[in-house]
Amino acid sequence: MEHEGSLRVVNEETINHTERREIDKLEDNVGDRDSSLTRVQPIFDELLDQWSDGDPWLSELWDMAALTRPGVALSKPTGLGKLLASETPPARAARLGTVYERTVPPPAAFLRWLLGNPQRLEVRDSINFGAKSVGARHWRRKLFSGDERLVSEAQAEGLNQLGKRLAQRGRNKWWAFEGFSHIDCCLITRQCVLFVEGKRTESVSPSTLWFKQRSQLWRNVEAAKEFASDKQFAVILAVEREADGTTALAKAASSLEGSYPHLDSGQRAELCRHLIGFVTWPEVVTRFGLRPECLLDRVPKPFPAGNVRS
Repeated sequence: MEHEGSLRVVNEETINHTERREIDKLEDNVGDRDSSLTRVQPIFDELLDQWSDGDPWLSELWDMAALTRPGVALSKPTGLGKLLASETPPARAARLGTVYERTVPPPAAFLRWLLGNPQRLEVRDSINFGAKSVGARHWRRKLFSGDERLVSEAQAEGLNQLGKRLAQRGRNKWWAFEGFSHIDCCLITRQCVLFVEGKRTESVSPSTLWFKQRSQLWRNVEAAKEFASDKQFAVILAVEREADGTTALAKAASSLEGSYPHLDSGQRAELCRHLIGFVTWPEVVTRFGLRPECLLDRVPKPFPAGNVRS
């Protein structure tokens, strides 16, 4: 299977700099308390350094999360398997882009639905339509014109381009109203793909400003399904406190239908099972006997060049 290798939208035609700042506000991005650098990477680096194949912590992590969604979460696959060495570099620096911040495309089915339902999208800029290029503005202006002929023309062009570029899923294309994502932590065995969405002070945000009803968590679940191909797949949320996880799951439950307008009730129910639940960072550290120093208060400052740490 070929992988294309949180949630951060990186499609420049879809999200301009102003919208990026607004998403940051929605995520309550706090800079030096960034969850990726103070929680996700320090903790999973420790786990991978001690048990590079994920045995036994990967299986136990699934069990811990499943306790928060009893009777709902997908049962752990028999023989979850060990982490693939090819997808889990031993060097910490090499894990960026594979284990951490792995790039995954937006689900094709949702892109098609967005193109087919422009009246459901929120147009925040009726002049430039969030696009930099003249060509992108041209097609988006037609799509949102309200003129049946122009709308149909834009839809046909967008669907045609999407079909031709399915593998790339539209980086910087005018019709990509949901951008690529960077997954906080991506763990791959021969049998399963597991995404971990890490939070600290941030809350779960919308996946795209064009369609705010779509939750980041449910987007990750659908993206995991496509990324995994014929493997099993799952998403686990990691948070600071139990109350944070409980709140996030409650919000997820209320946003399930709105996040999947392109799916029927049976398909939504099936994807719902693949959100396994949540764990808290302190319990992960305690459960696996990790150093308390893994729970960083702030992002470490780079050591000044030319000085030697004593």
